[in-house]
Amino acid sequence: MRMNLKNTSLKRKRNINLKFNNIKFNSKSLFIFLISFSIVTLILGIVFYYLISSQDKETVNNIVKNNFQIKNSYDYVKLLKESILENIYSTVIIWVLGLSIIGVIGGIFLYFCELFSIGFTISSIISTYKTKGILGILIYLVPSKILYVLVLFFLTYFSIKISYKIIKLLFTREEINIKKDMNKYFKVLLFSSIVMVCVSMLEVFIDPILIKFFTNI
Repeated sequence: MRMNLKNTSLKRKRNINLKFNNIKFNSKSLFIFLISFSIVTLILGIVFYYLISSQDKETVNNIVKNNFQIKNSYDYVKLLKESILENIYSTVIIWVLGLSIIGVIGGIFLYFCELFSIGFTISSIISTYKTKGILGILIYLVPSKILYVLVLFFLTYFSIKISYKIIKLLFTREEINIKKDMNKYFKVLLFSSIVMVCVSMLEVFIDPILIKFFTNI
């Protein structure tokens, strides 16, 4: 009876190993997947705007107009703190997800939400400002938002990689130098956090200047 249980357990482990070995997972394939996923998600966000009701579009357009207005009482210090906290929070959440077995799904989901929102906003800017909206999109994206997306892409890429290795380590017992990978992953967090602080500074100090330029045209 014990021999049968051992044989069954060994067969299960072998089957799991075979399944993981059959999954072609490497840096290049992950990079291509994330690029393709990014493009599709942006398109979905852009298209979704045109599927909502006219009343919802009007509400969204009013929000866009408010975001393109700079208040006279612009508290740089307060806004910088809020922006840094928000960006660092997003960074840490994605990074922590990478340390769990749900990191692959969780990281991709958060990345999807961010890019979908950007695509949706692009459509709403065009709808609100028509031809002038092309310049509005450039101001919305450059430089802070593009840098923000690049950091998210970078962070999501490594969170998926480390999460996959943790899953493989748990289920296949394959020898993996997880300590080396974790040291690298901590450097990813540090780098991403530093860049996110730069993103916040661009959002607070540069974006208002570009928005004022846009509204005065």
